Amino acid sequence: MQRLDRLYITVGLTWVIVGMIFGTWLGATNHMNYANSHAHIGLLGFVTSVLFGLLHWAYPALGKSPLALWQFLVYEVGVVLLIIGKVLVDDGNLTFFLQAGSLVTIVGAALMLFLFVTKSGKTA
Repeated sequence: MQRLDRLYITVGLTWVIVGMIFGTWLGATNHMNYANSHAHIGLLGFVTSVLFGLLHWAYPALGKSPLALWQFLVYEVGVVLLIIGKVLVDDGNLTFFLQAGSLVTIVGAALMLFLFVTKSGKTA
């Protein structure tokens, strides 16, 4: 059985550590031009990943779908690409990572919506 609830929460908690380290660096070096990247790490990485994990925990039928693992992979890869792109943009560079990561992350979130709408009413 896939344990996507634990996997999502573990990845989310990893994101919070990354965000804390990054935030500490921001404060210590006064590189506040990266504040938006820091916020994206926290909101898309930590908060949303943990929220998706809690949805999998509360509605175990979500994880039974063959689409569930793909949704996890699409969302998390999208967040990684988006964060890389956001850091590069905050540094003054134009990059395809931000656009690609944004689209992939949105697709991952839409897949979660689809899973929730179609599977949450079913018993595990």
